[in-house]
Amino acid sequence: MFLQYFSSVLLAFAVLASPAQAYVVTVQGSDGNVICNGALINKDTVVTAATCLAFYDPDQLVVGVEDQIVKIKSHTFDSSFDFVTMENDVAVLKLAQSVEGEYISLASQAPNTGASGVVSSVNGTLPVSIVGTSDCASGDYSWSEDEVFASMLCGYASDNKSCVGRNGSPVVVSNKLVGLVSWGGCGSKSKPAVFTNVVALSSWISQNE
Repeated sequence: MFLQYFSSVLLAFAVLASPAQAYVVTVQGSDGNVICNGALINKDTVVTAATCLAFYDPDQLVVGVEDQIVKIKSHTFDSSFDFVTMENDVAVLKLAQSVEGEYISLASQAPNTGASGVVSSVNGTLPVSIVGTSDCASGDYSWSEDEVFASMLCGYASDNKSCVGRNGSPVVVSNKLVGLVSWGGCGSKSKPAVFTNVVALSSWISQNE
């Protein structure tokens, strides 16, 4: 599953509706090549996808925060992350220095199907429609319960044409972090992209922030 969808989910936004949000960061190689995006949740903590660490050497990565490049002091991803099923696709990066700026809080409740949100990148934001976990796994949206698990939720670009962006890109509803781009390709209404369900994994995130 990972190999089938990882390359397509790295596509950049085709349409961007508004300027970038300051809580969006990039996870980069030491050569400046951007691998993933992430969300700054406090002065020294970034939440991103486990895929951004599990398939690279994390000790060679840095974080781009607006016009700064910040070293990573420590890193971890959920030990129950499964690169075949993509369950529990979440990681936490601790920065080597504090960063003053805009942070985003974790949502306390997962959004329902039909909720309006945005996927954010350093280039801007893309409006998305959310599909809840159970609905996404029902078969009505191409995915089954054998593919979409509790640690996931889904969504698609509201214009049904654009791509949802890089792995780790924050998914935001009502100014709260509800998800991270994980797998599933560009995301259309008939076949949504699959996001990490931040609410379902919030306890793990809080324990490691």
